[in-house]
Amino acid sequence: MSSSFKFSHISPVYHFMSEKSNSFAKNVSGFALASLITKILGYARDSLLVACFGGGALTDAYYAAFRLVNIFRRTVGEGAINASFIPMLEKERAKSEENAKAFFSSVWTLIICASAILALSGILLRRPLVRFFTGGFAANPEQLALTALLTAILMPHLVFVNAAALLQAALNSARRFFAPALAPAVFSLSIIACLFLLRAGFTASLSPAYKITILAAVASASGLAQLAILAPMMLKEGYCLRLSAPGRALNGTQALAFALPAAAALAQDQLSMLINTVYASFLAPGSITAIYNAARIVQFPVSLFAASAAAVSLPELSRITAGSGEKGGSSATLELAFKTTALILLPAAIGLVFLSLPISRALFEHGRFTYEQSAVTSRAILFLALGLPAFGINKVAVSAFYGAGKNMLPVKVVFFQLCANALLGFPLMRAMGLQGLMLATSVSSWGAAVFLLLRLEKATGFTAFGDTGVFFKIAAATAAMGLAVLAGKFSFEGFLGPIALTALCVAIGLAVYFLALKALGCEDRKLVTRGMF
Repeated sequence: MSSSFKFSHISPVYHFMSEKSNSFAKNVSGFALASLITKILGYARDSLLVACFGGGALTDAYYAAFRLVNIFRRTVGEGAINASFIPMLEKERAKSEENAKAFFSSVWTLIICASAILALSGILLRRPLVRFFTGGFAANPEQLALTALLTAILMPHLVFVNAAALLQAALNSARRFFAPALAPAVFSLSIIACLFLLRAGFTASLSPAYKITILAAVASASGLAQLAILAPMMLKEGYCLRLSAPGRALNGTQALAFALPAAAALAQDQLSMLINTVYASFLAPGSITAIYNAARIVQFPVSLFAASAAAVSLPELSRITAGSGEKGGSSATLELAFKTTALILLPAAIGLVFLSLPISRALFEHGRFTYEQSAVTSRAILFLALGLPAFGINKVAVSAFYGAGKNMLPVKVVFFQLCANALLGFPLMRAMGLQGLMLATSVSSWGAAVFLLLRLEKATGFTAFGDTGVFFKIAAATAAMGLAVLAGKFSFEGFLGPIALTALCVAIGLAVYFLALKALGCEDRKLVTRGMF
């Protein structure tokens, strides 16, 4: 029996009675639950931030600085570390546990040193960096100077979060997913606490620019708290967190070299948003803030499910490649990952398209954030949501290539995707404004997704396009959900506020979607419902 993106021909018993399926669903559910908590806190953080500072030039400066730091964090840290470190750690563990721990120690030392050098370089080069990536700020010297200052303040955050990302990767390799995925919540909690203090009466004499500078300092220091949460878990696993001698640290250079291409491929979403930020700096004030908030909303289901599926499947794929896992298991693991992604992201995309305005109003229209700013954000959400399924496919597919030890193809695909994003972005921005930038990202991401799926079979033995019976069931259930959401929206928007309207439409959509899946005989829905109920 061939293994494929088949969504129908494999018996439900294969998925739901097998140990692999049960374990996969349990691990994805744990990772997703932790991500959900983290994301909810993140939205509370962002909502408070725009309520405190509005959605204009000041928050544009903060988010532009944060975007620059985020690029370095996502390239050197989080995604690249998971993709490059876990496969190599599994190879060392296949030899012996001592080899694995020695390898971790060498990479730990290199990550801290490389991150410190990168952070220092970012501080020293903050002005040319800001001029290059936010050229539109040149018309406002005060905004340009503030962005440079915030960039310098945020740069030390790199050292802490990159080190924390390595600890999280090692814990994922040890099959610990929930607690490590929950650790980043400390960042949002720190910002929320700071924002409440900044809104207190005793800070009334401080200027908004000074307040947002304090906020950046708290954000920068919060990475140390995240590291402190993960360190005891690592010690319990038997790892040593001391820095290695220079000679031993060089043993980790292979992982660092492997991380460079992984960095570019796995930071695809951040690099796309950076391109959009460069263009948006020439648009009206508040455009960069709208891009940031739209990306946060659209990436929510990606982070919750596609990233969870990718994170859980990567150690298993790496173990199979290293020769210590079940042969032939990579196709089954990938099928589970792609099914989980499709079950969530297709309906999520339709829901975001239809509910972009009430969602934007519910989350952000408080304090200084106006209806006009909500409308701008909602249009950005709508066009970015068109690419939501592609974002999830790319996340899982890129992790699959790295788990199989194929690290160059994703880099090439992402390079062409970013070029397409940049080339499409300019004319679409001229024609459509901010939403044109979001459309360029969606279109280019779909191109990358199709190409990656076509090449998966050669790398992993997994055929992406085969019997797509379950896919059509998901599409049919999504269509039913979309009609129900539209009916609910038009029926109640005249007398319900945005929060109540969003909650009601989401509840209606979820109920109709899962009932439709059940009526269509889609047993694979249990990949999601098993972790939820």
